[in-house]
Amino acid sequence: MKLKFSARKLAFGVVAFSLSGTVLASDFTAPEMTANQPGFNAAANAAMYAGRGMIGVVTYGNYHIRGVDANGQNVPSDLTLQVLLGTLHYNTDLKLFGGHYSFGATLVSGGLYPGGSERDMNDRLLDVSRNPWVTPIKLNWTLGEDWHIAANYTFRLGQTAGNTNTDKTYDIHQLGGQATWNINDHWQANFASSLEYRTKDLRTGRDMKPGTIGYFEGSLHHKFDNGMSLGGYAYHVRHLTDDKGLNDLGQQLGRYRSQLTGVGLEYTTPIEAIDSTLSVRLFTEPSRTNHMHGVRAFISVARKF
Repeated sequence: MKLKFSARKLAFGVVAFSLSGTVLASDFTAPEMTANQPGFNAAANAAMYAGRGMIGVVTYGNYHIRGVDANGQNVPSDLTLQVLLGTLHYNTDLKLFGGHYSFGATLVSGGLYPGGSERDMNDRLLDVSRNPWVTPIKLNWTLGEDWHIAANYTFRLGQTAGNTNTDKTYDIHQLGGQATWNINDHWQANFASSLEYRTKDLRTGRDMKPGTIGYFEGSLHHKFDNGMSLGGYAYHVRHLTDDKGLNDLGQQLGRYRSQLTGVGLEYTTPIEAIDSTLSVRLFTEPSRTNHMHGVRAFISVARKF
């Protein structure tokens, strides 16, 4: 059993924007935290079906952030986004359109923490997300002996009363696809792409409309005979449409789109004592436009029941 079977929903993220030189109010958009975290969707065995049963995953994530925030202000140099995620995902024997059907959900807790503080930047604890991420449908297909593909739909409902930095005040809908190519007994390539659509701000009197985001990811892993794997990973995230309306400070959105490119490593190993799999991912983000950046680290433990 490998982590990635449910990792599509295991995620958190910040998309905010930075621009060197003169800062204009319209250069920046509102930040978001999404379940479509870069660095998960093309992980080892991304599209492979794990067989019937329940899969549980616990993930800790830490994102040390640099750059400027959504309003063009420099963020504290010691700011980190920390989260704890719990996912349950059930694989069935049912087939739809020739693919194995599965479904699941993820709960997220955590926040944006200045260094040395026990409370997040909104002076609250464990307040990244109140509503769960839900995947009502995921389908996995096997093509021949070497190729596996998967597709999924995931959503999260927004809050009509909340803070856009933590409790997202718009609904999010995601369509995603993954592919795994077992090149030979020791090498595997994984690919993923997803589209994220956000609705208009649900709060009364607000007209903010976040843009649509595209995610493009790939990895190449070497598999060892003892069950371990080590691989390189790359992702690219970009705005496909402009943000619109006004943010919470009354600033006009939509002048600039953002993009972000990250590279990193993934290491996986079986933990035989508890019949689980450990996954460690580490990424840096050397290329960006109008976007926060930093170092992302994830530690996940997954078990099939």
